Amino acid sequence: MTIRLFSIPTAALLFSSLLNAQQNPIDTSSLPYTFGDANLTITTANQTSETVRNTTADVSVVTSADIQENGDQTVAQAISRVSGITISNNGGPGQPTSIFMRGQAAGNVLILLDGMRLNDPSTTDGRANIENLLTDNIAQIEIIKGGGSSIWGSNASAGIINIITKKPKKGVRGIASLTGGSYRSKGVNANLSYGGEKLTAQLMASYFDSDSFSALAPRDAENDAYANKTLNLKFAYAFNADNTIDLNYYLIDAKGKYDDTFSVLQANDAYSHYTSRQENIALRYHFKHENFDTVAKASQGSFDRDYFTNSFGEAQNQYESTIKEFSLINAYSYTQGKVILGLEAKEIDGMNNYISAFPSTPSESDYKNRAIFLSNAYHFANKTLLETNIRYDYFDAFENKTTYKIGLKHDHEFLKGFSTRANYYTAYNSPSAYQLANTAIGELLKPDYARGFDISANYKKLLTLTYFNTRTKDAIDYDMTNFGYYNVDGEEKFSGIEMSSKYRFPDYGLVLAANYTHLFSYEKYDTTTLSNRAKDTLNVSADYYTANGMHFGLVGQYVGDRVDVSTEDTGNYTVWNANFDTRLAKDFKLSINARNIFDKAYETVYGYATEGRSVYAKISFNF
Repeated sequence: MTIRLFSIPTAALLFSSLLNAQQNPIDTSSLPYTFGDANLTITTANQTSETVRNTTADVSVVTSADIQENGDQTVAQAISRVSGITISNNGGPGQPTSIFMRGQAAGNVLILLDGMRLNDPSTTDGRANIENLLTDNIAQIEIIKGGGSSIWGSNASAGIINIITKKPKKGVRGIASLTGGSYRSKGVNANLSYGGEKLTAQLMASYFDSDSFSALAPRDAENDAYANKTLNLKFAYAFNADNTIDLNYYLIDAKGKYDDTFSVLQANDAYSHYTSRQENIALRYHFKHENFDTVAKASQGSFDRDYFTNSFGEAQNQYESTIKEFSLINAYSYTQGKVILGLEAKEIDGMNNYISAFPSTPSESDYKNRAIFLSNAYHFANKTLLETNIRYDYFDAFENKTTYKIGLKHDHEFLKGFSTRANYYTAYNSPSAYQLANTAIGELLKPDYARGFDISANYKKLLTLTYFNTRTKDAIDYDMTNFGYYNVDGEEKFSGIEMSSKYRFPDYGLVLAANYTHLFSYEKYDTTTLSNRAKDTLNVSADYYTANGMHFGLVGQYVGDRVDVSTEDTGNYTVWNANFDTRLAKDFKLSINARNIFDKAYETVYGYATEGRSVYAKISFNF
């Protein structure tokens, strides 16, 4: 019903826009173009503001323009088209979502929000709950692929994803938007900011809810509804040009229904539901004078999740955790490069509890982490960059770790625009508080440890080819016999290639892009194949821009065969999305996004439903 209601006005808008389009398309050289852009500024590679040119790391950036054009409602959707990344969902909005980066599991990917950790210690593997991260008010998403523990510490053996929110601009500014679409989805977003000479302030708030569809297949069995409230407050005060202090507060309050796999009703489970609340607050002092740059930061992240299920009568699973962080990052820029000294301290506390008709005792665990790291980037004759990092982490509850990275990047003179890059790194993932509180009998957990490398060749903005190889020992797994977690013998192995390409046709207003990932190996310690990883993933897109500011886009994704833990084959699938946006007036913008336009029936996790053909519209107003 919703699709039919949207189809008539959508077709009318598209037709009228085509009639009004000017004959000559826009020169796409003026469009944002981040693929391979060496001058793009990021903050994730070494915890300081830096351009892509000055790091050897494998960097991808998803901009706010990318998000808006593709109609991405969640961070998971926004990053799903990046090479080396695949996403699996246990149903629709708000259902558990997993990131697989270069074949590695979600707990091996560090998720940050403006540099604050989102990885929840109360989860079974220390992953972030990305299903509740919406895209409203995001400036860009920075993705570093490859081991990043030598800068960021734990949970970064696969890579880092840093979500950067928008900053206030000069004067009083505002953005308001309304969203509506299939599955009775609706949302509202407001962004109000003030930028003065000394004081800046910003309030960003959004609300989204959807009737959604059944988490367990078939999708039309019932509606597992979802609602999300997000609030972001920012304040900053500049004492002078060299001294600034800022405060950042972020809140996510979400709730939804799900299907308990142990319930007799399963897909018709009308009772099982959850609540999730996440708060992050950070206070930062920034001092900069000539070549010196110092940032002192204190932050705290609190996570609280409750799951109510009918499995054995009405039962409740509680998960709570807290991360307190303190850091001092000192950078000195010199003629040939930059050297960074970082000092960090963390306190991590987690609890999980199962409440039912039978008495239970909460499982709790906490530990402290102290760390120091040194990073140096050195340019040789402005053609070669050598980047070296080393970090030492002290833990009071398990084994300490030393990690490092050596990276080399060279711009070749024989072919202008051609460069090569190589990185060798070590990384680790410490046990989560949940794992420490639920160890197997007689086990003392220690962090897993990874060694890996990647080699890349890049020609201008046209083509990038990367080979990666990582091996992990002491992986943490669950022992069904002794009912707890333990470090396994053997190695997990990950290797593969990534290819990305993007080409602009200025005379036609057309941009074509594609990326392909192939995994050679994704093996467990016992040589069996890891579940839910796709051996092959292909993303393609075509975007057409007109001179009067309209955009038409077509996006396709192919995901190859995958095997679930139950050895069930989830099969391969191809999904196509169509996008359109235009400026209705000076300050009004309309975007329409159609997903799964051929109504493909597919699964990303065996037995769980996915979105059918759907249409969403968004109207934005800037003032």
